[in-house]
Amino acid sequence: MDNLRPTGFATEEEANPTQTATEVSSENPASDAADAVSEEAPQDMASAMADFAAYEESFKSISPGEFLTGRVVRVDSEGVLVDVGYKTEGLVPLSQLTHRRDVPADEIVKVGDEIDVVVQRVDESEGTLMLSKKRADLESAWRRVLKANETGETLTATCTEQVKGGLIVDLGLRGFVPASHVDVRPVHDLSDFVGEVLPLKVLEVDRGRRKVVLSRKKAVEEERQKLKEQTLAELAEGQVLSGTVARLTNFGAFINLGGVDGLVHISELSWKRIKHPSEVVQPGQAVEVLVLKVDPKRERISLSLRQARPDPWLTIEEQYKVGDVVNGRVTKLAKNYAFVELQEGVEGLVPLRELADYRVNRPEEVLQPGQELEVRVIELNADSRRMVLSVRQVAAMMPEGQARMRHSESNSGGFTIGDLLKSKFTNSEMQQMLGQTPTEGE
Repeated sequence: MDNLRPTGFATEEEANPTQTATEVSSENPASDAADAVSEEAPQDMASAMADFAAYEESFKSISPGEFLTGRVVRVDSEGVLVDVGYKTEGLVPLSQLTHRRDVPADEIVKVGDEIDVVVQRVDESEGTLMLSKKRADLESAWRRVLKANETGETLTATCTEQVKGGLIVDLGLRGFVPASHVDVRPVHDLSDFVGEVLPLKVLEVDRGRRKVVLSRKKAVEEERQKLKEQTLAELAEGQVLSGTVARLTNFGAFINLGGVDGLVHISELSWKRIKHPSEVVQPGQAVEVLVLKVDPKRERISLSLRQARPDPWLTIEEQYKVGDVVNGRVTKLAKNYAFVELQEGVEGLVPLRELADYRVNRPEEVLQPGQELEVRVIELNADSRRMVLSVRQVAAMMPEGQARMRHSESNSGGFTIGDLLKSKFTNSEMQQMLGQTPTEGE
């Protein structure tokens, strides 16, 4: 009969193969589940082992003596925990934190700081990692010193103490600065530098002997030379600059402009006549000066203090008029003249013929330097900076008795209160003022 089945028609099983398989498998469901688990378990274990291996490989391979950079995650009484990218955080014991003594850990590092450390010990079985910041700092310090010795760069360090013959500085290691290399000038009290941060040049280094000798003097000299070159390059005639009086000489004052000194000649210190620079300025005083001339090749700078200030002669005609009687002070006596200062920077001359209403051979006969007196302006020319004064004409304007008093003063160099009273009162009037009985006939 099967052979008689028409072509293109399937049997019931062929027409529904899925249903047939389901019906077959459903006959033993427990066995099917066990087979599925047994196939998936090895796959899950293999995947987990692979993931763990990848996790292990994601951490650094660390060996004792290795230098690392890490981030501080905790600071406490036991030490400092540092994350260096290893599977466990490393511990820096307090004894390995710094070479400085009696300094709290939280003053050395803070949570979040990045620090350099050296691996001291790794224990895989215990999962511990011991680190040292002190060793890392020491190694870094040596590297920095050796590099500075080769390149000539300037280091900075804090002076920690004064010892015989010099200073001790903290570079991350102990350094010595001889007394002769502390400053460009001899220093009498080295203790002034203790606690200061100093610029230093390496003079000598011997790592085997742990010896580092340094010089602040050379660092200061180099910095001054740089400032000098910069200042000379920027200076221009006509500039008004701020400076500090460095030192005084008989012929002028040296002004520090920042790495370079300029000279103010004594004639450029003041508008008035002076004998020594100390009459106008003192060392350490801050001043403003005008640049007169710059010679970069010879490193010479000419300055003026007076020209940086207002010129009193520019307004002289507003302050004084011909015929004015003014107060002055005798500053200098010459052969045929006396010089009288009316204000700072303004001097007039009194010719010999204008000293008195009688013949005078020398100014010293009637005047003395420093003497204060009244004079009359008889000639004024601001353009030529010339003022002619007269003492004689002031005396002529006074009452006769007062003129005699002034004449007596000029001859004697002074007068007494008695002289003044006698010129104004009779003897009887003076006795009455003093409570005395007038003498008969007076």
